[in-house]
Amino acid sequence: MNLLTTIAPRSVSNAVFTLAALALFVGSSQATLPRSPIDLALSSDRQTIYVAELTGSSIAAVDAASLKLLHRISLTGDITGVAVYGDKLLVTSSNNRGELLELDAATGKVLRRTKTGQGACSPVVDPDKHRAYICNYFMNSISVVDLKTFAEVARIAVLRLPTAATLSHDGRTLYVANLIPEGASNVKHTAAKVSVIDTATAKVTRHIELSNGSNALRSLKISPDGKYLFVTHTLARFLVPTTQLDRGWINTSAITIIDTESASLYATVLLDDISQGAPGSWGIDMSADQKRLYVAHSGTHELSVIDAPALMRKIAAKSDRSELAYDLSVMSDIRKRIPLKGNGPRPVLANGSGVLIAQYFSDDLVHINFADGTDAYQLRNLEMTPDLHISEEREGEILFNDASHCFQKWQSCNACHPDAGRVDGLNWDILNDGIGNPKNVKSLLFSHFTPPTTATGCRANAEVSVRAGVTHIQFAQLKESQLKAIDSYLKALQPEPSPYLVDGQLSPAAERGKSIFNNPSKGACLRCHHGPYFTDMRMHNMHNSGPADRTSTWDTPTLREVWRTGPYYHDGRSATLMDALKKENHAGVARRLSDKELEDLVEYVRSL
Repeated sequence: MNLLTTIAPRSVSNAVFTLAALALFVGSSQATLPRSPIDLALSSDRQTIYVAELTGSSIAAVDAASLKLLHRISLTGDITGVAVYGDKLLVTSSNNRGELLELDAATGKVLRRTKTGQGACSPVVDPDKHRAYICNYFMNSISVVDLKTFAEVARIAVLRLPTAATLSHDGRTLYVANLIPEGASNVKHTAAKVSVIDTATAKVTRHIELSNGSNALRSLKISPDGKYLFVTHTLARFLVPTTQLDRGWINTSAITIIDTESASLYATVLLDDISQGAPGSWGIDMSADQKRLYVAHSGTHELSVIDAPALMRKIAAKSDRSELAYDLSVMSDIRKRIPLKGNGPRPVLANGSGVLIAQYFSDDLVHINFADGTDAYQLRNLEMTPDLHISEEREGEILFNDASHCFQKWQSCNACHPDAGRVDGLNWDILNDGIGNPKNVKSLLFSHFTPPTTATGCRANAEVSVRAGVTHIQFAQLKESQLKAIDSYLKALQPEPSPYLVDGQLSPAAERGKSIFNNPSKGACLRCHHGPYFTDMRMHNMHNSGPADRTSTWDTPTLREVWRTGPYYHDGRSATLMDALKKENHAGVARRLSDKELEDLVEYVRSL
């Protein structure tokens, strides 16, 4: 599972709806609001499907045989993941800034709860060791929870925005997908990585870097025989200007296969076709007989069903497997693309001869059953939210993530802003201020309230940028009402409270840093970074142009949520805020402040 968006927690009492009560609930106006199914789990007897509903703050129980809704368990906060532990459910929630709940699967009663890290998601259970592993998305860490005492016993640092995890069959190794790359972006090679954790020592043993440009790691799955780990992600062609969209010149969609024995990259293969992309690749799973590999494409509302043995034969036949990352013909004769009627398929779960898919935006559950030895299939659908109401803001979110209107369906806005409208950690040459001078992707948070936009301020405001992006990056035309809906979605984005706050307050170091920030003879930060958005919305000559730049005059960025949006500067030259202040001597502060004062200043700024 992956957090798509940050939505304010909801206050709903814990309860289990009976069928009679559920009927009343479905008939109410509240039931028309989106529930956003984000994760799937099967009961131990495989008779019940549990659906984590993020914005619905609930767990839905569905009969696997009839695909009928049985009941809902109403909880608090955004529900970000679900796993089965015997006759219990383990549920991650945004409540209390991240917690793990233990529920009685039969009654829905909350039995125990424990605090984890901020952005808790993707629960993984080791039933033999009675442990759970939780991705703390905003804290770049993994919580290890002892299920006997139901307490966190370890916290393991990983890399950047851990979004999904899976456990090896012997329980010795935990693999973690980090959403986007870390480090400076003004380089020729950068990619997100998979962290490998030794569960016995609770330590990271290595980070496996994916192919150049890999980002938006969404899901991972170990093959039933345990030999391979499959990871879905985007493969960005960030080294070339965005002059051409067709044939995958900007973004392609991929699976990376990792050899688990050597913990090394085995191959990266493209999921696109020659003249049609398969963007937004999300959930992945494999049939128990290893004959079918399933991948959900959230951008085009499809399911890929791949002949897994044929894929592995193709890979083995290649003398240079690196060529596969550029070959758009790989899937041409070994994959079936099944169109889905809904919108935004994300989690995928293999079940017997079929597969389950939950669709985030259309609030439905799809079951596809395949006939033995043929390509024939039967498709069933359960509407999780009848009479679903779509607000203008929600429509904008749908359009932001929808690639079906893009020329040849190669990408959506989400391609370059995979972290809920924030950044992908890459530099792009998108031609809005000439060619040959790539810029780091900026967060869209508060973009409509802090004009102008782009590093060079070449767009008067975010409304202009939205329309230019659709026209020149997606080669598409949308109605003005649709463009206004995207504006509404972006305007509604809210900052996530900084994980560097302590109980919601500044730490002592951050308090000292605040004094430096506000002191004109020390930090002098207020000259450019003031007001509710910590920006004067003006252009300043920073005298820091790089070899490809035609100017050194840049728009002042907001400092709100800056902890989330690195690397820093227009060209992403600084991996950290300390690098920006000390190595680059930003605004001359490195000359005026001691190392300790710089540390305090960084602590304050990343608490904003």
